[in-house]
Amino acid sequence: MSRLAATIALSIGLACLASLPAAASHDDFERAIKSELAPLAGQSIVGLKVLYLSADVGPWLDTGMEVRNGDKVTIVLDGKIVWSKAADIVITPSLSVWARIGDRGTIFRGARNTNTFVASENGRVFLKHLPVQWRDPQGGYEGDPAPVNPDWGGGASVVLIKWAANADTKVELRKLAAPTGTSTWAAAELERLKGEVPAPSGWHYLWQLGPWETFREVAATTSGSGALPFARYIDLDSKGGDGAILQRDVPKDLTPTTHLEWTWRVERIPASTAENTLPTHDYVSIGVEFDNGQDLTYIWSHSLPVGHSFRCPLPGWDKRETHLIARSGSGDLNKWVTEKRNVFDDYKTAVGGEMPKRITRVWLLGITPFRRAQAKAQFADMWLTDGQQRAPVW
Repeated sequence: MSRLAATIALSIGLACLASLPAAASHDDFERAIKSELAPLAGQSIVGLKVLYLSADVGPWLDTGMEVRNGDKVTIVLDGKIVWSKAADIVITPSLSVWARIGDRGTIFRGARNTNTFVASENGRVFLKHLPVQWRDPQGGYEGDPAPVNPDWGGGASVVLIKWAANADTKVELRKLAAPTGTSTWAAAELERLKGEVPAPSGWHYLWQLGPWETFREVAATTSGSGALPFARYIDLDSKGGDGAILQRDVPKDLTPTTHLEWTWRVERIPASTAENTLPTHDYVSIGVEFDNGQDLTYIWSHSLPVGHSFRCPLPGWDKRETHLIARSGSGDLNKWVTEKRNVFDDYKTAVGGEMPKRITRVWLLGITPFRRAQAKAQFADMWLTDGQQRAPVW
């Protein structure tokens, strides 16, 4: 019997694939949510589903909630997804749980554990955990959970709230979050609705990992030694648990004299050891994507030697990504330092094989889901150069 066929659908709209302890925890969550929302049922709330999405669920799960173009839906997430109990790798629900409308709708997720969206088409809401790789924006994917994996576990409690067409979502959330209320999730969603941190101008987040609030654009003022030599910089601040990849389209021919130049200041390295294993693969870097689908990123490492390179240790990513150590150790932390790398030579040495023809994008990466430690850095004055030609990245 398939895992999807084994899903137990309760008449109250609860889908629960979990061990008994997890189910008891989810039951408490469901009871509290339904108690809070009961006074609004049939009035400002016209649809409600509370589900448990086990980490063992591979295929897309039909929640049974039908939406139409223009419907407002709030998603609330709770729980934890355990990729490895032995290595203590725990992923937040906001990274793990994705949604789409219908069989071919565009996949999406929120940057936080609460999110309100407006349906852009008609159909049922489907949910799925982050797979090894997304194949396309409609939710084709690679990699289902193993049939039996004692090292894998956990899951996410998911609430789907469909609001009435005439309901003012903010007003209803304020009622739930009022001083006499107990709804922390409603308060959290109200805070999110005040405004998420936008991506820096001209940049976007890698669609396969979704949106984050890790990077922000900052106007440069002064440092301890006086005025900074650039007008703005991009600040990276990950509190831990992020998988943020920021991208900017900068198409350019790759030649033997193509260089990437940038200035960065790293205040906190998220790793406490070498970053070249899966359980320790938290890092700060800048990267280049090529027209053959490969990417090469330059890491400020905790302890690996400068010039060392390695393939990404994550399944799926090991087919596309190579890391090269551009700087290492704590000696230059909290200082602005400038780097210049010959991208052609670095690709030839670190990646190998047939050379790509073009650079397509530049990336900034703040990866902290494994050990969940803080990463703090800034990037500025980024250029792609070729001989006397200098093209600004940002």
